[in-house]
Amino acid sequence: MPFASPAPTLAPADDARIAGALRRTMPSLDGLRGLAIGGVLASHFLDIWPLASPGDRAFIAAVGLGWSGVDLFFVLSGFLITGILVDTLGAANWWPAFLARRTLRIFPLYYLALAVFWWAGPLAGLIDTWTLRRWGWWYWSYLGNWAFAARQTIPSLTHFWSLGVEEQFYLFWPLVVWLARGRRLAVVAAGLFAAGPLFRYAIVEASGWPAGSAFRVTPGRIDQLALGALLAVLFRSAAGRAWLSRWWTVAAVGGALAFLALGLPLGPFDMHRAPLEIWSHTLLGLAYGGLLAGAVAGEGTAGAPQRLLGAAPLQVLGRYSYGLYVVHYFVHEAAVPWLRRWPAGAAALGTRGGVLAYAAAATAVSLGLAWLSWHLFEKRFLALKSRFVARARTVAAPAAPAAPAGA
Repeated sequence: MPFASPAPTLAPADDARIAGALRRTMPSLDGLRGLAIGGVLASHFLDIWPLASPGDRAFIAAVGLGWSGVDLFFVLSGFLITGILVDTLGAANWWPAFLARRTLRIFPLYYLALAVFWWAGPLAGLIDTWTLRRWGWWYWSYLGNWAFAARQTIPSLTHFWSLGVEEQFYLFWPLVVWLARGRRLAVVAAGLFAAGPLFRYAIVEASGWPAGSAFRVTPGRIDQLALGALLAVLFRSAAGRAWLSRWWTVAAVGGALAFLALGLPLGPFDMHRAPLEIWSHTLLGLAYGGLLAGAVAGEGTAGAPQRLLGAAPLQVLGRYSYGLYVVHYFVHEAAVPWLRRWPAGAAALGTRGGVLAYAAAATAVSLGLAWLSWHLFEKRFLALKSRFVARARTVAAPAAPAAPAGA
């Protein structure tokens, strides 16, 4: 284990700074959320880019990698959720308080969006009533990620798959934390991270499910969630903090280069190809885990990563990332067909400048809706979280991230 003897050490002031950061809301993590949701928005809003030349194809392949923002969201969730659970373990209302607070954060907007789509989707021509009634139960029960395996997905709700993964993680992970405390939790998390490709291999090779199911069902994403959990445990020991401060750059760069080395020879990064479906999420998890470790290790300093993550656009995107994730795909699914009904709109979407203008407008509309949702709706429920507080036993963890998602 990283904290075995001989252990690396940090200067006492640096160790105290990092330990103190875990007791507060960290602006760098909002910046990471901003990066994650920014990538998702770009991958969706620019997927209509006109493919007129090889350069266009290379551009859209690069922008399309923004879907990996979901991988970053999963690592963040594993880190923050495990931190909350570890720091409050031992409180009398530990598990009920955690579930109640997660419910207040996630459920209201999710079910509001689902109810609005249930009413407006057929009117807007996004779904027929028969399909909605026949397959909608997957989404009402937070099992939309498993609808891919059953071949019963609703196109305008496909991005809800990552929210299903998150919610299912919230349900079973507290039991893991309760059973495997202390260093055993680090061992379990490390084992699950290593097992991620094996789970996806079994799904790809033996399940008979459609391509793309392996990285959407919860076992197929457990490695990224578990890596975030491992980071949470390591950051709560002095040796772990020192080890992560020393090696985060190697993990971030190594994971990114390994992902590129895997994907570039296969042409465009088609995540439905077996090698990418099986291995890429482990490598991306390593890259994003290193980035997360670097953000936490540098919190409170004036280094270049902190200046980048503290940039106002990333902070704004990160602050409203959950609402942005929920609403943006509805905006995209409704706006593009509507624009293409008009000659001027269809002509604009056939040009590079028109698509860029559309992406900027769609981002602005989505951000406006997310802002309204936060201030007029979500905050009312978040105010109730004070009724469900588990008294921290050790270090109080920062607030859990807005659930994403996903591409």
